[in-house]
Amino acid sequence: MPAGEGRPPPFERGSDGGWWFARWASRRVMAGVSGRHVDLQRWLGRLPAPRATVEAEQVHGASVAIIEGTARSLPPIAGCDALLTAIPGASLMIRSADCLPVFFADPLRGVVGIAHAGWRGLAGLVLARVVAAFRHSIHTRAEELYVAIGPSIRACCYEVGPEFASRFGPFVHEQAGRRMCDLPGVAKDQLRRCGVSPARVLDSQRCTGCEPQEWFSLRREGAATGRLISLIMLRP
Repeated sequence: MPAGEGRPPPFERGSDGGWWFARWASRRVMAGVSGRHVDLQRWLGRLPAPRATVEAEQVHGASVAIIEGTARSLPPIAGCDALLTAIPGASLMIRSADCLPVFFADPLRGVVGIAHAGWRGLAGLVLARVVAAFRHSIHTRAEELYVAIGPSIRACCYEVGPEFASRFGPFVHEQAGRRMCDLPGVAKDQLRRCGVSPARVLDSQRCTGCEPQEWFSLRREGAATGRLISLIMLRP
């Protein structure tokens, strides 16, 4: 069950070096982020067998794919930035280095999802589209969803141009003469407007821009930097 008052932080480093939402949504749900220095083979080895991996192509858009069948390994699902599945053992994965990894779970119906949400995806309402996919395909009401936001660039580090004010209004502010944008704030507002309860939205509160010891950041390091892997799955 979700973490309550007085319990340890629900987003924490595991013994494998990766980071996990250890007390979030349900014991059936595994969700985590690889981190900068993790041994990926060891980290992915935590996933129970049998398992299959499904990735989104990630085109900075707002399309959602529902995964209804898997093989051991599939090519990235073309043209989409978000995935849903009810298949136990199917690991949904995205890669990021500043954009938001956003995790979704409906433990009651046994369905999970993940979204890659940069500013273009948020402007295209990618999170609203995921909530709509849960509602129309799984019959999950928005207020039943659990959502978690992984490490991403935050308002402290994300300087933007004047055009962002028209896109994201109250989430753009001046700070020491710089125009900064709060993308996690945009995400939470989008979820709230869809009917997701703020009490069910868990934010890791980790910034890829100002924590170079933990996370990759395209804004800080350039396109050649590595990518964080985020995954979610239902235990078989």
